[in-house]
Amino acid sequence: MNRSLFPTSVVTKAFTWAYQELGLNIKQASEILGISPSSLAQTTLLGFESGTSEYRKQLAFIRMYHLLISLSDGDSEQMKAWFSNYNITLGATPFEMCKAYDGIERVADQLRKLKQSTCGRERTLAVVEFSHKEHVEKAGARLH
Repeated sequence: MNRSLFPTSVVTKAFTWAYQELGLNIKQASEILGISPSSLAQTTLLGFESGTSEYRKQLAFIRMYHLLISLSDGDSEQMKAWFSNYNITLGATPFEMCKAYDGIERVADQLRKLKQSTCGRERTLAVVEFSHKEHVEKAGARLH
């Protein structure tokens, strides 16, 4: 077993808190990790061994979640709305993007850019709700 800075059970608890705060259920969280809901449920107390892809995805998701908190000033409803709505820059919802490790990183990169662009100004996440069909019709619209 690899030695880790963060105990595996703490990482899993933080991941659980993050996905629940974003309004996701265990099935959706397991899709992010690429495992079955039963596998995620079985590891809730002990966590995944450090160095595994599940452990690394959890850490990346937690980092992304903390960026989202800082941009929304902890507004759970704003975070849920941003995370579940289509994002033009990403070409998908942040949730859909997070199903791949590089997708989690792309979402985090976008949040870092938003954070940099709002330095010294009010930090809020702009959310514009419309369907994918409307997205095609509103190609010039911009979402953050």
